[in-house]
Amino acid sequence: MLSQKMKVFVTPFCEATPACLLVMVQGNIWLATIGHLQKAVETGFITGVGVLVLSLFTHRWFSNKYLLAGITGGMCFIADLLIHPTHFGSYTTEAIVTGTFTAIISLVANFVGKKLFIHGRAKLTNGQIKD
Repeated sequence: MLSQKMKVFVTPFCEATPACLLVMVQGNIWLATIGHLQKAVETGFITGVGVLVLSLFTHRWFSNKYLLAGITGGMCFIADLLIHPTHFGSYTTEAIVTGTFTAIISLVANFVGKKLFIHGRAKLTNGQIKD
């Protein structure tokens, strides 16, 4: 149970942190500073905590990968608004871009993770049959 809740926190944290960092420096990673990294980690932390708290009340929503990506992106949007002001556009532009980018990362990670899991399980099953 604890490991499942830890995964519910760590996964959005690991999706939101790089998304925030890349959007904050507008894709030029060479401009990233320790301050940028600190704000990105704070955004990821708030996103992870938000998703974790929401999972305590609405665990059924987390079985749908699209809804999960939307929840993660929405929490990242809120966290980005709370942590720092925008670096481009209007007040909410950077937060919207960061939330969208996080949702895309969540979907890609879900698809790739599922493919790797199925491939790994098939290799493991084939290896056990041969022995």
